[in-house]
Amino acid sequence: MFFSRLTALLVASACLSAVAPGEEIKPPFGLHWGETPTRMERLLDGAKAKVRERRKVEGRDVWEVEGILANDLQRTLFYFTNNELVEVELQYKTDNWDEEKYTKFMDDVRRKLEAKFGEPQLVAKREEPLGEVMQKVIGWKWNKNNTAIELFYFSAQNATQIFRTLSVHYKTF
Repeated sequence: MFFSRLTALLVASACLSAVAPGEEIKPPFGLHWGETPTRMERLLDGAKAKVRERRKVEGRDVWEVEGILANDLQRTLFYFTNNELVEVELQYKTDNWDEEKYTKFMDDVRRKLEAKFGEPQLVAKREEPLGEVMQKVIGWKWNKNNTAIELFYFSAQNATQIFRTLSVHYKTF
């Protein structure tokens, strides 16, 4: 039940409306590409979400936001270029999931995105050691008229610690 609620939440965010041929992929939460920071501040205040950090990354303003939706959406990152929204990153992390549950979750989301946007491009698939840490990355990308959705799974594990996360990136170019 918990797993199906999380799947429904992610898929609902990823698939707010059908995309016909020739249309772009829209950002989640009913947002629009080009939203201004001023408007985003008002929307976040209305949603009782909190901007935890503001920083510059590769020339873009990035806001790390917590409190959007509940449960397994750990944080949302909003990226702005020239005071316009150009990317939204949803980060999901659930400590009590093992590798198998993350893999099943990602596969379910990927299949639903494929049904909506067509065949994705595999952009990352590797598993390799980095010192004593085994890292695994799997990523898929859907492109539509200068917009994209990217779905990534990342894990890092050593003898005593495990870190896993799944992220969905909505982008405009």
